[in-house]
Amino acid sequence: MPASLLSRDSAALERSRKLLAEFPSFADRPGLPQARMLVDYILGRRAGELDVSGRDAQGTFVPAEAVARQPQRIIVVDDAHGMQTTLMGRLAEVETRHDRIDEERSVEDTVEVAETAAETGSPPVEDGQDPHETWAVVNAPKATNALAETIATLHPSVTTIIVIGRSDAMSRAVNKELARGFGRVDVSPGVGKHRMIIGSRPLPTPSLSRFPEHGTITHPGNGDLEVRAHGACFSGIRKDEGSALLLDSVQSLLTASGTGEEAAPDSEFAPGSVLDLGCGNGWLLTAVMQATGAARGAGLDVSRAAVASARATAEANGIDVDIRLADAADSTDPELKGLGEFDLVLLNPPFHQGTAIETDSAEAMMAAAARHLAPGGVVITVFNSHLRYRGRLEAIIGDSEQLARNKKFTVIASRG
Repeated sequence: MPASLLSRDSAALERSRKLLAEFPSFADRPGLPQARMLVDYILGRRAGELDVSGRDAQGTFVPAEAVARQPQRIIVVDDAHGMQTTLMGRLAEVETRHDRIDEERSVEDTVEVAETAAETGSPPVEDGQDPHETWAVVNAPKATNALAETIATLHPSVTTIIVIGRSDAMSRAVNKELARGFGRVDVSPGVGKHRMIIGSRPLPTPSLSRFPEHGTITHPGNGDLEVRAHGACFSGIRKDEGSALLLDSVQSLLTASGTGEEAAPDSEFAPGSVLDLGCGNGWLLTAVMQATGAARGAGLDVSRAAVASARATAEANGIDVDIRLADAADSTDPELKGLGEFDLVLLNPPFHQGTAIETDSAEAMMAAAARHLAPGGVVITVFNSHLRYRGRLEAIIGDSEQLARNKKFTVIASRG
């Protein structure tokens, strides 16, 4: 694969190198190949060296208006490392959007440091930049629904959407979703392990997907529950296997204690309050609130899509709970102040973040569960069995016992 979309003797390539040289701290960091590819593409388009698809325009006719219609504004979506935001900010006005607040905060820190080091101000308006031309750069999400909702949200306010990601993860579904809203869809050449798929010429009557999705989840003991899910919400309108096994364990504890509709006054397990750390689409929290009859419930998630989904799911089922956009793994998050303690804490630590395997935040979430656990309360955790979290739960929360296990998941109850 070539190292750049631009030819070796390209004037745009020389300018790209000079821009990258202003940020030596970016060298060899994750995310740099995608950021560099975007810089090359924009500068190459601006100079008339590249066509819409990112291919060499030499020997082909590139209309003058196509070169002139370069963006004065770029919306960067889910830039986990902050490099795209920083470098694009030297070429145009930039707006960033993130689904995850932990990534958003990390990027804010990265961009602030980079701008201070480079002493940059507002990017100059260059000849040919069109104030009405707005592009969006979307870092390809793992879920097609996440991309579909992002495209639907951006479509009314942009003229071009560039989806960028690893070549092996860029399926035909990306082309299909862009084609719902754009008359032209181009696939760029690969650079290293990455490529872009570009939607341009917005359709006046697009056939875009609509969110949130509506569905029904049926589970023994709870019956039918309405579920709502936005595109980037984990598991969508389906119940994930881990949450289903966790709910089975809660129901078993309730049955063993004689709680529920036939609750005994001296029940050992009769939680009056429930907290879900990482509430996702809200199905599990809603189901546990119904099963326990708890008077108070709360859910936290770092994903804006998840928070909107959980609120809609709880409302659809007539459940009143406090859903907050918060990072449970960050003890300094202001949304955690005043949250209080809970008799039952539900925990499903993240195993994947996007397409990457990630387990570092699990201990931080266990610590959060311990902080918000009421005296005599219980934390019920589900996790992929091969992770063997029981020892960590014992050390961080307290005495732990296995409630359930299957080929994929393990459920542990920990008491403080």
